[in-house]
Amino acid sequence: MSRSRNTTRLAKKIRDQSSLKLPTASRLAQQANVYLGSSIKDSSNPHQRRLEAHMAHVLASNFQDRQLNGALLGVRKAEPEGQSLRLTLEPGMADEVIRELLPRFDHVYGGVRGIPGLRVQGSGRQFVLRDADSSAYVTVTRTDGAPTRLPSARDGEVLLWKRVPGGLSRDERQEADAWANRRALVNLRIRDVLLSRILRRPQLVNRTAEPHGFANCYTHHSGDLVIEWCCGDTVETLCGNLLAHGFADGLPREKAIELVSRHSAHLGDRTVILNRHSSCLYGREAEEVAQHIRKRYES
Repeated sequence: MSRSRNTTRLAKKIRDQSSLKLPTASRLAQQANVYLGSSIKDSSNPHQRRLEAHMAHVLASNFQDRQLNGALLGVRKAEPEGQSLRLTLEPGMADEVIRELLPRFDHVYGGVRGIPGLRVQGSGRQFVLRDADSSAYVTVTRTDGAPTRLPSARDGEVLLWKRVPGGLSRDERQEADAWANRRALVNLRIRDVLLSRILRRPQLVNRTAEPHGFANCYTHHSGDLVIEWCCGDTVETLCGNLLAHGFADGLPREKAIELVSRHSAHLGDRTVILNRHSSCLYGREAEEVAQHIRKRYES
């Protein structure tokens, strides 16, 4: 099928999935320039989607603008395996990915960091990160096949994944219940679906960090994830690529996408927020910043 016919089909799909008019949908479709095949699919297991969403949220909150080699959340590749997921990590960030995900009680912070109830199995070359409360799990390896180190406790930390291997501590239970609180202000189904989709589409979201090797991601609360960048793909190009790969599938039309401006878009009723600066923030200093980030990982 020709590119023009594919673009027309995508434009109609975007229009039908959202409140966008056909001319706007066509503009997004024309900018979609990445095709990853039909292998990106959601897990039908709600516990799996919730675990993956929590992973994306924790990694975004902690990595912020500290990426190596354009890996926004430290992930290079995501492959569905049945209801589960296999992640291939950026080697220089792999140890930190594992560290940020596994739960520990931080006495300085005064609470649990990481994902409550997450436990680890396997060897250094392949870890299985498993939810102690359900059948959900994610397998992680590195792109170079080298082993990843399990974290040791830092000052003021208690490694809950080691201390309570078979279940959740009381503090973890409170955090887990808060993440799954159905009385929360956020729409949990939309949050879990969209943040899981962010984790499952690294080849798309990493494009925001490719020009400089890093971008910026963060969260305001338990129900959103923000990606900010300054060079490379426009917001509309990223939206077009995401929508071409099923990002808005199954969402309420009125909540699918809002194009706030040329430089900002909201997906899933502000669950995923995309902001692109109108000009480069770093200029000639970009490589110096990237080198500084690299040294922090090496220290």
